[in-house]
Amino acid sequence: MRAPSVEHDALIVGLTLVPGLCSRNKSFTLFEDPEVRRARRRSAAVRGIVRQLMGSQGHIEGLTIVGAGDAFELRYRVPLIRIERRASLTEVELACVRFLAGRAGVAGLHPSDEDRARIDGALRRLAAGLRLAEIEAGRTPGE
Repeated sequence: MRAPSVEHDALIVGLTLVPGLCSRNKSFTLFEDPEVRRARRRSAAVRGIVRQLMGSQGHIEGLTIVGAGDAFELRYRVPLIRIERRASLTEVELACVRFLAGRAGVAGLHPSDEDRARIDGALRRLAAGLRLAEIEAGRTPGE
């Protein structure tokens, strides 16, 4: 069975917002795909950023976001563990950071209407790419 075609950004959003979205045991073919492995790493990095912004490793200082279009750099410091983090993010990854951080109550990070629209669109594309309706109906995608 061939892995379903799934858009990279849509998969990142799905795996970031719902880490257990696709069980490795039930979707093994999907997890063999190198593109899916890259998306899993990116979603893990985005979730790690959100955990740090929530203060899991100490108070955050100097939070800035620079960039435009589809290339952003998020910067901050965690003085307690003496690190300065710089993360290059796409527009949709930044939308996920803002959404999750805003939901967790991180000051200064709240999703805009555009962020929500990007996330909603990515989730719709993910559902279409994975053919979730066919899976819920008990059929193998493509049957």
